[in-house]
Amino acid sequence: MKTGKTGQTYLDFAKYKESVNPEVRERANNWQAAIGLQAVDGLRVSSFLLDLARRNIEGEITIDEVHDLLDKHYQEKRASKCNCKQEDNV
Repeated sequence: MKTGKTGQTYLDFAKYKESVNPEVRERANNWQAAIGLQAVDGLRVSSFLLDLARRNIEGEITIDEVHDLLDKHYQEKRASKCNCKQEDNV
């Protein structure tokens, strides 16, 4: 991952698209499209998601593991926000 001029972290897809492994190229293309669709809507993806994308592209984790890790991450974020609101009410 790299950091751009604005401080936004991004994933350099070019190196993956040059891979001799067609599965790596396909995963990189899929992630680039998904992240690009977010950008079209003016949204930025988190460095957490970029790291999951990199790990998936490189074959370290499967797409099912990406889904599981994202679910867990956002469940923990929701629980943390819930706990903060409860503490504010005490």
